[in-house]
Amino acid sequence: MLAALLALSIGFGSVASDSAAAADCTWQRHSKRVVKKVKRQGKVRRVVGHKRWWSCVPLPVQPAPSAPAAAATPPEPTPTPQPTPEEEALPRRVSVKANDDLPEAFSFALSRPFVYAGEVTVELNNSDAQDPHNLNLRTEGDEGAPLEIPEAGPGERRLARFQLPAGSYRLWCSLPQHEEWGMSVGLEVRPG
Repeated sequence: MLAALLALSIGFGSVASDSAAAADCTWQRHSKRVVKKVKRQGKVRRVVGHKRWWSCVPLPVQPAPSAPAAAATPPEPTPTPQPTPEEEALPRRVSVKANDDLPEAFSFALSRPFVYAGEVTVELNNSDAQDPHNLNLRTEGDEGAPLEIPEAGPGERRLARFQLPAGSYRLWCSLPQHEEWGMSVGLEVRPG
C-alpha cells in the first residue's frame, strides 16, 4: 500500500514539473504543406492540404535579479485556440482557372464546386489563358458592388481572401464581352 502511494506521489510530482515547464515557454503554430496522390474516377489526382500543429518553445533563461522587483510581471499571453480537426478539414480555398482558347469557349473552371463559409481564399489562375482576365463575385440576386480580384495577365495568378457568408455566388469576368462569351460560373458557400 505504501509503495502504491509513493508511486502515485512520484507520478503527481512529474505532472507538476511538466506543467511548470510548460509555463516557461511560448506557443508557436506550425504549418506544413502536404501533397497526396489520390485516385478518383479512374484518374490519379494531386490533393494539396495543410497539416497544422502547436509546439511549446522554451523561453530563454534570464538571471534572477539581485534586488526585489517593484513592478509586477505582465501575464503571459494565452495561445489562440487551436481549430478542431473538423474545422480544419473544411475546404475554404477555391481556384478559378481561366480558359480562353476560342472566343466561343471562354470559361471559368472551379477546383471544387463548394467551400465553407468564413474566410475563403480565392485564386484567379490565368496560367493557360492568352488574354487578361479579372474575377468578380457576389451572391445570386444581389445587385450591390461585387467583391473583386484585379486583372491578371497571361501566365499570372492573383489571390484574395474574402469573408463569405453561406449562399450561392456568381463569379464572372467583367472585361468587355468575356461574360457574354461564357466566362462565368457558380459557387456554393455552405454554412461552416
